Amino acid sequence: MGSKASRNTSIEALRLVAVAGIAIFHTFQWTFQAVCTGLPEYAPLAVFPYSGALGFINLLGCWANEVFFMISGYFLIPSAVHALQNRSSARGLIYKSFTRLKKIVLPTLFYCTACLFVSMYVYPLPEISLHEIGWLTLGIEFIWVYAASVLLVPMIALARQRIGSKRAPFVVALLVFATFGINCYIAATANEVAGVVLWRKLMSAVTYLVAFIAAGEMRFVLEHHGNASGAQKSKIALIGLVTATITLELLLSKNSQYDALWKLSYKSTSVISFILAVASVATAALHQPRHEVPAADKTIMSLAAGTLAFYAVQSFTCNVWRPIFDKAIYTMATGIQTGEPHPAGAILLGILMSLCLALALLLVDIVRKAVVDAIKDRMNS
Repeated sequence: MGSKASRNTSIEALRLVAVAGIAIFHTFQWTFQAVCTGLPEYAPLAVFPYSGALGFINLLGCWANEVFFMISGYFLIPSAVHALQNRSSARGLIYKSFTRLKKIVLPTLFYCTACLFVSMYVYPLPEISLHEIGWLTLGIEFIWVYAASVLLVPMIALARQRIGSKRAPFVVALLVFATFGINCYIAATANEVAGVVLWRKLMSAVTYLVAFIAAGEMRFVLEHHGNASGAQKSKIALIGLVTATITLELLLSKNSQYDALWKLSYKSTSVISFILAVASVATAALHQPRHEVPAADKTIMSLAAGTLAFYAVQSFTCNVWRPIFDKAIYTMATGIQTGEPHPAGAILLGILMSLCLALALLLVDIVRKAVVDAIKDRMNS
C-alpha cells in the first residue's frame, strides 16, 4: 500500500479537494435550489448544460463531508482494533480518543471566541452573539458529529472484535444498505412527508457515522487485497463513476428533470456521493507517487491541517460572504446589468470565489498555529 508518508500525502491532498468541494457547494447551494424550484429570474442557469453542472456541484457537499469522515475512520478504527489485538486496554483507547477530541474542540472554541469577539467589537456577524446558540450547535453540527465519532472509536473497535473479522465486512455492508435505504426514502418523499427535514438532519449524522465505520472496514479489505493492480483498478473505477455521474446529471438537465436533479443529490444523504467518496478514499489510500516533492508535500500537509478551522469559520461568516457571492453569481448569470446573460461565466466566477475563500481561511489557520507555536516556544524558553 505504499509508505506511510506517501499515503498520507495523497490522503491529505484528497482532504484539500474535499475542502474545495465544500466551499463550492456552499456557494451554489441556494442558486441550485432556486433553479430546481423554477424561480424565473434564474432561468439562464436552468437550461442545459448549466443545471446539470449545478446538480453535480450539489453532490460535492455530501461527498466532501463523507470523505472527511472516511479519512479519519480509515486510520482510527484499524489502529484501535490493532491496539486491542496487541492487548491494549479499553481505558487506554478511551484516553487516546479524548486526546484527539481535545485537538478538535480547542481550535473550534478558539474560532468560536474569535468570531464572537469580531461580531461584538469589530463588525457585526449576523446571528453570532451571546443571545444565539444556533451558530454553536446546528451551525457547526458537522464538527460535533465528527467529535462524537472520534469518541466512539473504542466502542466500534470492541464491537468489531466481538463480531469477528470474517463477519465484520458483511455486518458493515448491511449497515450501509439499511442506512441508504432510509436515505433514498427520505429523498423520494422530501416534498410529501411532514417532519422529513428533521429526519434528514438525523440521518445526515447517521450517514456520516456509517461512512466513518465503513472506511475503517475498507482499510482491512484494502490491506488484504490492495496492491499495484488494486490502485489502478480503484483509479479506473473513480474515473468511471465520475463520468457516469456527470453524464446522468447532464441527461437530467437536457430533459429539464429538475425534481430528479434535486432528489439525486438530496442534502447529506446522497448514495451517489457516498459511492464517489468510497472510490476517492480508496484511490488516495492506494496511490503510490512516482516522485516525492518535499516542498509540495509540506504545503499540502500544512493547508490540510486547517480543515476544521475552514469549516467553522466559513459557517460563522456565511451570512457575510454568501449574499455577496449570490449577488455576483446572479448578476453575471442573468445579465441584469449588461443585458446579456453569462451562465457559464457565473458558474466559473462562483468556483473562483469559493476557492479564494477556502484558501484564505486555510492560510488564517496556518498563521494561528504559527502564533501558538511561537508562544509555546517562548514559554518553554
